[in-house]
Amino acid sequence: MTLQQLEYLVALDTHRQFVLAADRCFVTQPTLSMQMQKLEDELGVLLFHRTKSGIEPTATGAKVVQRAREVLRSVKQLREVVQLEKGELVGELRLGIIPTLAPYLVPLFLLELVQQHPQLRVQVEELQTEHIVQRLKANQLDVGLLVTPLDDRALQEIPLLEEPFLAYVADDHPLRAQPALRPTDLQAHDNMWLLQQGHCFRQQTLNICTAAAANEARPFTYESGSIETLKQLVRQNHGYTLVPELSVLDELDRNPMIKRFEAPEPVREVSLVVHHSFVRRPLLTLLRDTILRRTPERLHARGAGQKIRWK
Repeated sequence: MTLQQLEYLVALDTHRQFVLAADRCFVTQPTLSMQMQKLEDELGVLLFHRTKSGIEPTATGAKVVQRAREVLRSVKQLREVVQLEKGELVGELRLGIIPTLAPYLVPLFLLELVQQHPQLRVQVEELQTEHIVQRLKANQLDVGLLVTPLDDRALQEIPLLEEPFLAYVADDHPLRAQPALRPTDLQAHDNMWLLQQGHCFRQQTLNICTAAAANEARPFTYESGSIETLKQLVRQNHGYTLVPELSVLDELDRNPMIKRFEAPEPVREVSLVVHHSFVRRPLLTLLRDTILRRTPERLHARGAGQKIRWK
């Protein structure tokens, strides 16, 4: 049994196709298939069986895959410990970030990070929260940038920002005339635009206006996967929506469509999240410091706002 075979095994479990797994491992399909056959012969068990849609691990195979991931995580940590002893910030950083943060936060820090540390290879993926959590636990991501708390003992959260929720209101909507809003103001009006199911920002929005969340008849006529789409709908004089402050940084002081809530403002806590076994602490500190340096100080986590949970 070799580490290479374990890497092929994990790739097969991740991609559930021999061709795709081989491509991700930079080998030919026959090479990967041959190594998997050797591993099965050595262990004396069938690790995968074929289905109409691809392959799936057998019951025994799933247990072997889990152990293989743990072994590869330990090997990765061993290499990272050596790099830390040398004072090196090199290698790969696999970062997962939720879609309601990515377009507004990634451009603020990514270029600076890679320019200052050219030996660091940064791979960023936009994923919903549940997928980031799964991949952190499966050693498929190193760091997550997402909304917390997660209430998951396997993961460590490092709070970065407390980002206020703001209302984005059309010209002809009754909320437009109010200087500042209260959550109860939202319950009296319809025509709120929401993100699709699966986005934690959607659930936080509904948690702010609790009565709306309980009202099955509330006329949400359209649900989008993009905050920018919701903003554009409002610009066309249709209703209102809630947006995170990072999405309107360049228009805060000049757009009367943006309405703040009265203090304490509802906020979402944005954190760096890692598995408890993560050892590259200097890299985590670097990432944290870079993000904080590139974001307005008023958004830095201090516990001043009313933290809105999404679970």
